[in-house]
Amino acid sequence: MKIFVSVLGQIDNVGDTVLRRAYLDALRPAGQLQVYVGERDASYLSGLGLAETDVLVRSRSQWRRAISRTSLREAAIYAFNAGEMEVRRSYAMQYVRLAPLLAGLRLRGGHVIHAGFGVRKPTAWRIPIVLTLRLADIVSWRDTESRAAMGLGRVAPDWAFAVGSPDADLAGNDDVRQQLAVSIRYNGKRPDATWVRSVRALADSLDLSIVVVAQILRDGPLETELAEVLGGEAAIWEGPDHATQEQKLRSVYRRSRILVTNRLHAAVMALTEGALPLALGDPSRASGGPEKVPDKVTRTLAAAGITGVTVDERLADAAALERTAREVLGRRDTIVQRVVDARHSLDRLTADMRRLTA
Repeated sequence: MKIFVSVLGQIDNVGDTVLRRAYLDALRPAGQLQVYVGERDASYLSGLGLAETDVLVRSRSQWRRAISRTSLREAAIYAFNAGEMEVRRSYAMQYVRLAPLLAGLRLRGGHVIHAGFGVRKPTAWRIPIVLTLRLADIVSWRDTESRAAMGLGRVAPDWAFAVGSPDADLAGNDDVRQQLAVSIRYNGKRPDATWVRSVRALADSLDLSIVVVAQILRDGPLETELAEVLGGEAAIWEGPDHATQEQKLRSVYRRSRILVTNRLHAAVMALTEGALPLALGDPSRASGGPEKVPDKVTRTLAAAGITGVTVDERLADAAALERTAREVLGRRDTIVQRVVDARHSLDRLTADMRRLTA
């Protein structure tokens, strides 16, 4: 059975290829992958772990024709691209245009998978999306809030939890974890002097050296600047190749005891290499509610059972930062077990996907 799946993501974001590689690995045993890659070049594709049996499609019109022809002739699977969903008009209309094709595919005995999504912000445009998703066999969301906003499907951890070091290696040895890693989103604002002093004080208290990593290429200039003011080293992109940068990042995380970050997939990748995250956000939002939905990092980690790791993003209270860090480090065994549990949950989701073609 052919499986049609798009893997488009940000061209400079390692996290985008990590989660999609896990998704492709889950789908591949169920049939032959027809992978829409558009104009993504070899540097992006390097992070996807593509197999020789995968058929790559670069033309959008060719992609749609192939889906249309197949839906008229044979059973097939359409697997929506995983990742973050923006519930706005242009996004919703993509679902509306696909609905007739998906209905035809289902009539031929085919299946539809929509697994591993997070909703950035729900709007009224969720209605046509939800109506289209009524055609799906499997719908999963990477956090409880997204599932609640859309009103159907189940919750499963982010696909990026599925890759990384083996379970047995996650606990690690503190003797080799002598670094405090930092990965910060560049949004036009730079951390202030108080923020810098708090991170430096935490590293000194834990007797760790600092390494600042660029999860995304465009974060590089800020990370280099932060490394200098923090008295640490920088691990930035030295080229566009995703696989190369991913291995660099994973090497850092395997040597790190803790990661300070506001990047979701920096936190997840660190966890899958045994480093524990301190998620920068607004702790007051962690309780949820109509006006206080937890930030993306907090709620996605919570879906994997990892809670109590969010710290005030301003880091104005160095003592509070240290208390939280020591409390998180004291729960290492529990948090590592949550990563293992997340992988088991994804294994169950994968088994359900593969049973569609059994």
